[in-house]
Amino acid sequence: HKLFFSKQQSSIIMIRQSTRTFLGTISCRRTSLTVGHIPAKASLSAGPNPRLTNLASHKRHDKTLASSWVKPLSGRALDDEVKLADHSWRQANHIWTPEEIDNRIASKDMKHTPVTVSDKIMHTIMRTMYHGFNLITGYRHENPPTKSIEWRLIVLESFAGVPGFLAAGFRHFYSLRTLQRDHGAIFTFLEEAENERMHLLVCLKMFEASRVTKALVIAAQVSMTPFLAAVYAAHPPALHRFVGYLEETAVETYANVIAHVDAPGTHLHKDWAHLEAPEIAKSYWVLSKDATWRETLGHILADEAHHRDVNHTYAQLGPDDPNPFVQEHIDNFNAAVARRAPELLNKAIHK
Repeated sequence: HKLFFSKQQSSIIMIRQSTRTFLGTISCRRTSLTVGHIPAKASLSAGPNPRLTNLASHKRHDKTLASSWVKPLSGRALDDEVKLADHSWRQANHIWTPEEIDNRIASKDMKHTPVTVSDKIMHTIMRTMYHGFNLITGYRHENPPTKSIEWRLIVLESFAGVPGFLAAGFRHFYSLRTLQRDHGAIFTFLEEAENERMHLLVCLKMFEASRVTKALVIAAQVSMTPFLAAVYAAHPPALHRFVGYLEETAVETYANVIAHVDAPGTHLHKDWAHLEAPEIAKSYWVLSKDATWRETLGHILADEAHHRDVNHTYAQLGPDDPNPFVQEHIDNFNAAVARRAPELLNKAIHK
């Protein structure tokens, strides 16, 4: 027995040594592929081992990359930010014409009349939240103070980006769970959520969020997200109707803001009429180089009007009905390709 166990221990030791040797060989080969061929006769007396130096450099580089995912780089170039705002390579947003924006502004008084019991409940909740929000932010319809609009837009856009993502998530899991198609709705709601998030990022380029605003954003998200998720789990059309009513108030707010920016003698005209559009807004909506903040507000209003129509439509559709907005996504993508084609072709020719 002693002889047997002795042989077993010797075999285990030999296997371990062979494994270490094999792994060491693999590691060296991987290193040589990464940092280049190092002469076998390199000696310690010749100075620091270039392989170890290069490996240390790579580790430092990896740490830098890892930390860049945790928090934004302090010296990030504006060009990179503008490039990321261009959505032609992912969720292609609609680029509104001046005529389309005017039509959306004219639709500010379009209101859905509640019909079903769930419609009436969602409408009551939305109107209660709307008047409470007005009281908290100090918003008034006539000549609103600029500060009240600034933090109103930040809170509004941070909250408006939640329902679309929830709807997309629920439909995604439902499709996986039932092994069935979604008929394209997931993409529509993800694009809506991303569009609202871009509204928020654009607004944050124009004014800063105070501590009170940040606290209100967190409170709204923490308190309302479970409620909205529960509503969608119980009765999806109710959430879409709620979002439709929310977007009605958003269109009404933006139309009122634009009207005051255009009206001399108002707070918003004094503070906003002369402002230039932020660069990410120019990239996202393909605005001209001299585009104004007022033009940006028009594009945001048009987006909100579209979300209003989409959600009121989905409040009336069945769970297995096809997405009536698929062709719009295709048209937006084709338009983005047409805009990018000359630039890409020119780069290809001059390579």
